[in-house]
Amino acid sequence: MNRATLGNACALAAAIALTIQFGRGHSRELGSTDSRGRASLIDSTGHSLPARHYARIVSTNLVTDRLLLELAEPDRILAFSRAASERPQDGYRYQGKLIVDGFGPVEALIALRPDLVLTNSFGTPGRAAKLRSAGIEVFDLGELRGVSSLVRATKTLAELLGHLERGQEFAQAFVQRMNNVAAGLADRPRKTALFLSIIGNQVQGGTAGTALHDVLTAGGLVDVAAERYRDWPAYSAEQLLDLAPDLIVTKQGMSAAVCAFPGAGHLPACHEPGRIIELPAELLDEPGPAMLEAAEAIYQRVYGE
Repeated sequence: MNRATLGNACALAAAIALTIQFGRGHSRELGSTDSRGRASLIDSTGHSLPARHYARIVSTNLVTDRLLLELAEPDRILAFSRAASERPQDGYRYQGKLIVDGFGPVEALIALRPDLVLTNSFGTPGRAAKLRSAGIEVFDLGELRGVSSLVRATKTLAELLGHLERGQEFAQAFVQRMNNVAAGLADRPRKTALFLSIIGNQVQGGTAGTALHDVLTAGGLVDVAAERYRDWPAYSAEQLLDLAPDLIVTKQGMSAAVCAFPGAGHLPACHEPGRIIELPAELLDEPGPAMLEAAEAIYQRVYGE
């Protein structure tokens, strides 16, 4: 196994270790107790919430929508985000519940009288403060950057909802399925790849430290940028040509713009059929359970299995 392949495997191996730890102890390392002696959990912003039975829960984005669907009883869920209801793959799963605009006026959320609103770093502190001033608890799962952070978020949310074992089972099954996507390759050579998109006048990647890296790795590809870059680097034409990936992974409809970037047109992937993989933006933009769908789509497109 070469250095690039070994480095790419580390992210998912770390997630496996997390799920093993997840099943041990069930301690509240993130929690504390309030003045009444009640257990509490601390969210990513440092806000402490009491661990109690929340019965009117609102989710504001796709990640919390999908986790809530797995971890909470249906009668405790008041509303899902509009993004979930509009998903072409499984929007039907969210029918029968109210739909909210997670980025819309906060007054609309207050009017629903929820006892808990879930988010993950896609709002502003002012929104959370307004909800809390109206007596509504807000729990922020924080920024998700891949499998490991999804496992941690699942644990925290499951504990908050009183279903730690359910969260453990979901996280372990998810990690196992991610690792099984490309298991059929065994020791066969894996193609190298870059995720690229156009942001403004730059061509931007997504590599080590992001969900996109985990998606490429699980899909049977070697993220060729992972040894040199982290997070979301902006590439020059020279850097792209130096990385020389076998494949480019990008969002649906963006391949022409990527290959029109000065210098990028010289990449073999831009002028050889079948070497650009386009996936729907909703799969690549969601650092949650959709990572599995994205990885499976990549594997099928690249290796045809």
